[in-house]
Amino acid sequence: MGLAGHSVSLLLLMSLTVRVSDAIRALKEGPMIDAEGREYKSVSFGDYNRPNHSEKPTVRVQCTEVSMIIFILPNFYNNGRLVSPQDLFLGDAKYWKNKRCQAVDTGDGEYVIEAELQDCGSKLTVSSDDLIYSNNLILSPPIGSIGITRTAEAVVPVSCHYKRTHTVSSAVQQQRPTLSISSKFPFGSSISLKLKTDDWQGEKYSNTFYLGDPLHLEATYTGLDQRKLFIDQCVATLTPDSTSVPRYYFIENYGCFVDAKVGGLHSVFLPRSKPSLLQFQLDAFSFQNDLRNTMYVTCKIKATHQLWKSSPTSKVCNYMHSSWKNVDGTDAVCQCCKSVCAKRMPEGGICETLTLGPLIIIPRK
Repeated sequence: MGLAGHSVSLLLLMSLTVRVSDAIRALKEGPMIDAEGREYKSVSFGDYNRPNHSEKPTVRVQCTEVSMIIFILPNFYNNGRLVSPQDLFLGDAKYWKNKRCQAVDTGDGEYVIEAELQDCGSKLTVSSDDLIYSNNLILSPPIGSIGITRTAEAVVPVSCHYKRTHTVSSAVQQQRPTLSISSKFPFGSSISLKLKTDDWQGEKYSNTFYLGDPLHLEATYTGLDQRKLFIDQCVATLTPDSTSVPRYYFIENYGCFVDAKVGGLHSVFLPRSKPSLLQFQLDAFSFQNDLRNTMYVTCKIKATHQLWKSSPTSKVCNYMHSSWKNVDGTDAVCQCCKSVCAKRMPEGGICETLTLGPLIIIPRK
C-alpha cells in the first residue's frame, strides 16, 4: 500500500473515531429512556433557578427612605422567554395574591414592585451601625393545562441597607413595655406614637389599664418641613406580631375609626391642634375566651406634605350619631367607610408602622 493509501485509511479511521465519540456524547447528554419507555433528559435544576447574571442584569433594586422599589425585565432569564408580572411577587407564598406585593407592568418595558420597607414579609436585621431590610423576589410560573412548564421557579434575594441613626419600631422586641416609640428617617424627620396621660399633658408610664377605660394615644410628625399626619390603620393583637390571630382592626380603610360602631364609647379622633399631630382614644378591651390579658397596638401612620394636594381618601373619620364625620372638614370623604375605601395614591409622604405594648388589661372587680 502506498503513501496515498495510508493517508486515506488514516482519514477513514479518524472519521470513524469522531462518529463514535459523537454517538457516545449523544448517549450521555441526549434523551434517556425510563422504565415505561418515555424519553427524558437529566438537567441540574440549579442551572435554572436564577437569572443569568452573565448577561444584562434583569433585576435591580432602588431604596428610598421608606420603601423598596424592584425593577424586573420581562426577559427574566435572558433567554428570550418572557415572564408575566402576575408570576412575580415579593415575600413568601402567603403574599402571592397580595396586590401590594405583586409586580405591575409599567408599560415601559419593565415590571415594578414598590413596597414599604416593613411590608410583604420583609425581615429587619439590626447591627451596631446598619439597618438591613431584606426580602425575596419570587418567580412562580403557572403549570400548564397538561402539567408542564417551560420556566423554572426562581428566588432572588433583595435588600436595602441604611446607616443606623434611630431606634426601630415593632420589628425589635424590647424587654420593657414600649409605651412611647419613634422612628427617624435619614433627613431628620420622625414619626412617633405615644401613650398619654388622661389630661394629655404628659406621657403615661404605666402599662396597666382597666377593661373599658380609654387609652389615650398620640401620633406626631417632627421635621423641618410641614406635613399633615394621617393614620391608615391600627390593629390590636395579643402578641407583637400584627398579623397574629386573634386580631382586631379598630382603625381601617385608610382612616375610618370603626371601633365606635361596636361599643367603643370613647373611641374617637380628637380635633386637631396642629396638622402634624393626631390624638385618639380607644376603649380597652379583651378578646373573648382568651385568658391572656395583654394587648399590643400597631398603627400604620403616614405624614404627607402639606404643600401638595392631598388624595381624596386622606381622611380622619369618626363614627358619631350613626354617621361618619371628618375631623378635617368635609364629611364626603368618609362615605367610603361604609364599604371599602380605595387605596390612597402615592403622595410623596413618609410612612411608618409602630407598635406599643404589652398593655395589661385587667377586669374591674
